[in-house]
Amino acid sequence: MQISAIEFKLGSKIETLAQACEQNPDWQADRLLAKTGIFQRHLATPEESPLSLAVEASEKVLNDASRNKIDGLIYVTQSPESTIPTTACLLHERLGLAENCLAFDLNQGCSGFVYGLSMASGLLRTEQITRCLLVCAEGYSKYISPDDRTCRPIFSDGASAVIIDAAGSGDIGPFVFATDGKGAPNLALKKNNGAEIVGDQVLHMNGPKVLEFTMEAVPASVSRLIDKAGLTLAEIDMFVFHQASKVVLDRVRQNLDIDEAKMFRNYRDIGNTVSATIPVAMKQAQSAGLLAADMTVLVMGFGVGYSLAGCIVRT
Repeated sequence: MQISAIEFKLGSKIETLAQACEQNPDWQADRLLAKTGIFQRHLATPEESPLSLAVEASEKVLNDASRNKIDGLIYVTQSPESTIPTTACLLHERLGLAENCLAFDLNQGCSGFVYGLSMASGLLRTEQITRCLLVCAEGYSKYISPDDRTCRPIFSDGASAVIIDAAGSGDIGPFVFATDGKGAPNLALKKNNGAEIVGDQVLHMNGPKVLEFTMEAVPASVSRLIDKAGLTLAEIDMFVFHQASKVVLDRVRQNLDIDEAKMFRNYRDIGNTVSATIPVAMKQAQSAGLLAADMTVLVMGFGVGYSLAGCIVRT
């Protein structure tokens, strides 16, 4: 089993931190950049949606031969185009996939890609499907108030598309998970009480509380994962964590004493695309020649829920 191909599509509108600060004169760009590490974000235009970005990312990863062999479609999103019917069915139709194709939505955020990998690998190992298209698409920007100094400098819109094959020399797993529903109110949609531009719901994030969960859950989960895999930290060739922000990944690296050369980061010019951050990072690492065949990669997503999921990917 292996990840055979990865592509992504980001929102077409680029907004720099400086532009956001121009609209909010009380914001201090240097302090925000030092914390987030994010110089610019990608936002969906009025003509774009998470689904349209998902279609574009999927078309980039598919060709006629692979399209006809896709018999599993998993659509990870918290910005669904539709709840009835499931958005996966809409994506299935737009891509022209075969009728004998499983298709369902997975409502999960920052840990969503790894949850999707878990679902896909289980379906593949039990021979229920032979080739899976795992798509992560998110559009948090539509929920963010323009004057929200916590959320606006961080979140981007984008979609990733990953093909996972039952055949191949790589492997996916084992997996670890963690959940703490008591933290749900600290990163959630809440009733809009007057914020302009956004709709009936607005995104709320208690950054310090989310960071507190991260620093409790991630180191412990990394330890569980490498023990479960029979590995040591030194045997991990690359760490691809959810690209939350600079302060989060700095703290994770320091806590685990990971060599910076093994930590892949791309948030500066991409921003935080929620469930799509890990596959986008993996694609960029491939393109840069940093992620190649015969590598052992630890991937881990964490955040909204609170929820965490991690696994080992052997390329």
